[in-house]
Amino acid sequence: FVGFWPNLFQDDNYFYNLLNQKYDVKIDFENPDIVFYSVDYERKNEIRKYMDKPCKKIFYTGENALPDWNMCDLAFTFSYDSHGGKNHRLPLWALLINWWDRPYIQERDHAYLFDHHKLIHREKPDRRKNLFCNFVYTQPKGRRVEFYPKLYERYGQGHIVSAGSVYNNTGSKIPGRGDTIEKIQYINKFKFTVSFENESASGYQTEKIFHPLGVQSIPIYWGNPTPDTDFNPECFINANGKTDQQVFEEIDRINHDDDLYNHMITQPIFQGGNVPEFAQPGTVRQRIEGIL
Repeated sequence: FVGFWPNLFQDDNYFYNLLNQKYDVKIDFENPDIVFYSVDYERKNEIRKYMDKPCKKIFYTGENALPDWNMCDLAFTFSYDSHGGKNHRLPLWALLINWWDRPYIQERDHAYLFDHHKLIHREKPDRRKNLFCNFVYTQPKGRRVEFYPKLYERYGQGHIVSAGSVYNNTGSKIPGRGDTIEKIQYINKFKFTVSFENESASGYQTEKIFHPLGVQSIPIYWGNPTPDTDFNPECFINANGKTDQQVFEEIDRINHDDDLYNHMITQPIFQGGNVPEFAQPGTVRQRIEGIL
């Protein structure tokens, strides 16, 4: 594994665990059969070492980015396009599911905090969430930058809580990185979570919508123009194509209607009631086996 985010464990990550269910996987930096590479987060260009080796090269991205298609044998990206048969859509949220019952390790990205069985069968929580809406971001990018001040102006101090770097109003920040238990436990306290991507692009869908769905906090989502290709539209507020005022009206409608609120937090997360076929481990492994 080269060019990935800093906290990826070589022998405990999505692709390693996926293949290790069927094969005896060994990490080999000199003569691998497969090299998984990403967007070169640390700018070391490690993939160049393997370009002339007779190994299969598989690109993965959690960012809104595509590979040089001449370099890879297969790619897992957000794109809906097959790109000549080389691309398989695998959004970042699919890597956050604990498919293999791995223990939580604080230093590892990703953390595998969500059991896939519990994502399928949702029940009404034992206690009502006592906080209104959270906003947790480290990057001032996209529509969130303009949305937050209007949201805060409408609902006021104490109702909109920002515990990230952007527009922080708590005096402290949630510790950890993007996929850690501290963040999940925090957003679990709120009825609503502002779930805006860094940018809007077709198919680009990350943990922003998945994390709140996993803890029954209703996402207010903006990003992928067609989020219902992955997730049940009855579970979230879709801000794509709506004005801020229209989004506020929808928030108010849900907040003042207990039946509607309870309906939304107990509906199946995924379209059709199950994890989409393209994101299921068996399907992903078959795509990898298809190039070997």
